[in-house]
Amino acid sequence: MDEAIDTTSESRGARGEGEAMAGVAFRDPVGLEDEVAAIQLEIARALVRAPTLPVELPAFDLTFLSVGAKKGAVDLYMGKQQPIARLRIERASTDAKADAKGKVPAVDVSIVELDRAAQRYWPKLEAMARRLRAAITPDKWKRALRLTKQLAELPVEVPLAFYRQLVPGVGEQGLVRTGFNCNQNCGICWQDRTWGRYGPEQILTWIEDLYAAGARGLIISGGEPTLDPELDTYIRRARELGFRAITLETNAIQFAKAGLAERLLDAGLTDCFVSLHSGDAETSDAITRAPGTFSRTVLGVKALASAGVPVRFNCVMTREGIDHLEGVPDFLHREFGDLPLAKGLMLSQPTDPWDRSLLPTIIPEPERLRTVLAKVIDRAFALGIEVSGLDGPCGPPLCAFGADRRIADLQPIPEVLDGRTYLSACDGCAVRSACFGVRIADVELYGDACANPLRELPGG
Repeated sequence: MDEAIDTTSESRGARGEGEAMAGVAFRDPVGLEDEVAAIQLEIARALVRAPTLPVELPAFDLTFLSVGAKKGAVDLYMGKQQPIARLRIERASTDAKADAKGKVPAVDVSIVELDRAAQRYWPKLEAMARRLRAAITPDKWKRALRLTKQLAELPVEVPLAFYRQLVPGVGEQGLVRTGFNCNQNCGICWQDRTWGRYGPEQILTWIEDLYAAGARGLIISGGEPTLDPELDTYIRRARELGFRAITLETNAIQFAKAGLAERLLDAGLTDCFVSLHSGDAETSDAITRAPGTFSRTVLGVKALASAGVPVRFNCVMTREGIDHLEGVPDFLHREFGDLPLAKGLMLSQPTDPWDRSLLPTIIPEPERLRTVLAKVIDRAFALGIEVSGLDGPCGPPLCAFGADRRIADLQPIPEVLDGRTYLSACDGCAVRSACFGVRIADVELYGDACANPLRELPGG
């Protein structure tokens, strides 16, 4: 692009190879992968004397692929080329029983299925678990835990695109994540709260890279970015570079504290995108799995709008919240109707959660969603609340809301997204070229019911 990175950025270190992505050459951390691999191998050697990683295990017809670290636990990933299961090793419970030789194991080992193929190997995985319980001594476990603590502090097994990217399907919009720590624990979230983070200097470097690539809007997200003490530094630097819009994705809980909204507005924040998944307190707290935070989000939104920060809301449409979805526009109007800066509502579809076992409890039944969604849209517009997002990469297929022309411009989509597909019925749909398609996870649950093709273009 015609804008160059400011020369001050070069003082942060030599330019690495980075990652070419849609015209972006990111200056990513150098040497992290080698550091991670070295610690993973040391853990594997401490526990099972693995000579290298990955290493084939002919006796089990599987490959020991990698090592993961959690607080107080070690995960050994097993599979062929991709993991099908992990063996989670933790300190043995105090009531652990002695084995046939009278030896009390130092660890407990459990099997976590990651792919259906694991069922075929289940007896072999159970045999592995038994061997690990017998072989891991207290000394081996103590050494492994020391190494695991080092590994857990690094951003391990997290694709770099999760931290920085040009937003797919949107255009000149960049995104950085400050980390994945959060003061809520939403079951709908695709993130693992134990993922590591990079330091402030790296985040600033990525912000510069995105500007150099042509991004003029910046989203700062997380986890919960307001938990990062350097947040105002990121915003200020983005404003200095020339980003026209700096959006914070947040649950707004921290903004209930006096002065935060004003400080970030002064740094250059232009607007906030606030997660609020229901207008019913009990339902919202159940979705976020953080009791009492609904009321704090409401207070935070009022503080933002009163300080002069425009707020849009993001409501993820879930099976858990579907019975109260129709009431969201009235709740927004009742609570924030006198705040002209708190108006817009984005309705979005759940992504695949980190815990995929929750999918059946998260994804709403398609016909139920179509029925409720039409009422939500009509009520929102009647109250003067602008609805957006339904025709974007985070929305459902266009047929879920009849490709309502108040929302959908029906322009051809810029790219096909991973995790989306088209059903055979979609071939005859009048708006197929403008639709990102159906989420594969939805199809796995509901099949052909996910699509209700439109035979003619809606009026507008």
